[in-house]
Amino acid sequence: MGMSDLSHGVVRALRPAGVANEGIYSAPAVTTTHHNVPSHVPSHVPSHVTTTTDLRRRVTDDEIRLLALLADGLPVEAIARRLALSDRTVRRRSRALCDRLGARAPIQVVAWAARNGLI
Repeated sequence: MGMSDLSHGVVRALRPAGVANEGIYSAPAVTTTHHNVPSHVPSHVPSHVTTTTDLRRRVTDDEIRLLALLADGLPVEAIARRLALSDRTVRRRSRALCDRLGARAPIQVVAWAARNGLI
């Protein structure tokens, strides 16, 4: 079982001088699949949003930034500061995004976006 070109390049970049590739253990691959989302996170996917392309068409770049900050676990106040918005605007945009995508809570939209590589 050989290394992919990408992982081989990473091993070469990180390998100390004088250490053969055979002496490097491969780390598990990092993915953005649903396996990285904790099982307690609801998996509801709105029926009208079925693919990454569909979801991407339904969200703006600003909403992607909002979702990424929510995914980082930042409180509304910190998100508002980073986006130069009021707390109220952050809450309103979060609710509007959920409503538009048919989600019950922002975490559902965050989880779906993470599963599909948007954040």
